[in-house]
Amino acid sequence: MADSREPSTKPASQRRPNVVIILVDDMGYGDLSSYGNQLIETKRIDSIGRDGVRFTDGYCSAPLCSPSRAGLITGRYQQRFGFEQQVSSGAFPERREVREDDGRLAPLQGEAEFLRRGVPLSEKNFGELFRAAGYRTGVVGKWHLGHGPQFLPQNRGFDHSVVFYGNTSLQATNASDPEMFSLMVDAHDEAKDIAWTREGLNNIRKNGEIVQVDDYLLFHFRDEAVDFIEQSKDEPFLLYFAMNAPVPPLQVPRRYFESLRASISNISVRGYNALVLAQDDVVGAVLDKLQSTGLANDTILVFVSDNGNAVTRPGSNAPFSGGKFTTMEGGIRMPFMMRWPGQIPAGQVFSKPVSTLDILPTIAAACGVPTTAAQALDGVDLLPYLTDQHAGSPHEALFWKLAQYSAVRVGKWKLYLEPPNSVARLYDLEQDPGEREDLAHAQPQIFEELKARYAAWDKSLPPRGWTNISPVFKK
Repeated sequence: MADSREPSTKPASQRRPNVVIILVDDMGYGDLSSYGNQLIETKRIDSIGRDGVRFTDGYCSAPLCSPSRAGLITGRYQQRFGFEQQVSSGAFPERREVREDDGRLAPLQGEAEFLRRGVPLSEKNFGELFRAAGYRTGVVGKWHLGHGPQFLPQNRGFDHSVVFYGNTSLQATNASDPEMFSLMVDAHDEAKDIAWTREGLNNIRKNGEIVQVDDYLLFHFRDEAVDFIEQSKDEPFLLYFAMNAPVPPLQVPRRYFESLRASISNISVRGYNALVLAQDDVVGAVLDKLQSTGLANDTILVFVSDNGNAVTRPGSNAPFSGGKFTTMEGGIRMPFMMRWPGQIPAGQVFSKPVSTLDILPTIAAACGVPTTAAQALDGVDLLPYLTDQHAGSPHEALFWKLAQYSAVRVGKWKLYLEPPNSVARLYDLEQDPGEREDLAHAQPQIFEELKARYAAWDKSLPPRGWTNISPVFKK
């Protein structure tokens, strides 16, 4: 391997592009300065869109962590393989019964049942596809895609993994540390087995083995991501960096919190924005490593959130309504940027709807990675649209379904549904991005067309693989 102090000297023309996918957790559309946050400046994250493309209408495939990630890594609507809901929280729950959406009691659920939840082996993720094509693959951060052995990253295409398997892991093990700001902000924090532990599924595992981590976790993952780039710089690599913020627990080094004391009086809002600033520095460290290794111009870099911010937290989904858990725009539209110097024109703002489902087919096409081993993809290659080879919109329609919340978008029109047909509203997102005026009666033909489109898509799906025990999904 080359001297670690020197950038890679292999000519770019002889290398396939590297890929770095940075996925953040529960970041709202309005949390970055490039998307409207006037409380802080997220210079390093914003630079990705400045040096490449910033999507104004970028969507996840679900307003919830697990299913959104399942869609992202496979390029397919996760409902096609039964992965509609969360695989679990931070620890295996006690056995208890839960009502299905139609009021029927679902089977009792325990640890064995949870171990059967995950992305099935019939589905290929970008780690599996890229490794088969000769790439070195790594994942750092939050996994949350299944806990049985067959679902774990070391068995699903990743050569190197430093992750926790569950929903959220404790950022700092000593919450009373005077150098650390810690605050509980919503009910998520009160479920101690979900957020405020490093036990069970929240343990940090390196290539499957539990490791002791005493550092601030976000910075530990930063160092692991940077080290993966360093160790992989002489071969093509794919890094999936699933950052564990700004989702609770809201813990951040106090220096970030204090830097905002004069400008933000509300403590929870200050703490949240301080955490976003810490993330900005972490992203900056990744950008700096790509630059110092000479790989910046030969790396496709994607930045996106898994879903919107929960409305009970101090983040911002502005200018949209709703948040995490719902298919209102605040739950499914988020910051989304992509950079590939020399290939994607810099400073581009793309206003047609795109999806995290598009990430896999886009990077695969750019890197010459075959997807024939995968099931038929729902995402599309965005590069022809970003380089003026194709006009129009990448998607004729986009669909969402999460328990009682559903939606379909076609052009500027969006149908919002809460089955079983108790709520159905039609919005013109160009004129009404905040989804405040229901046009179902004013535009009956469009309303019925979108209802028919959604019904046909929904009918094509298999039954849901499991029912989550979260009260959010109980009738």
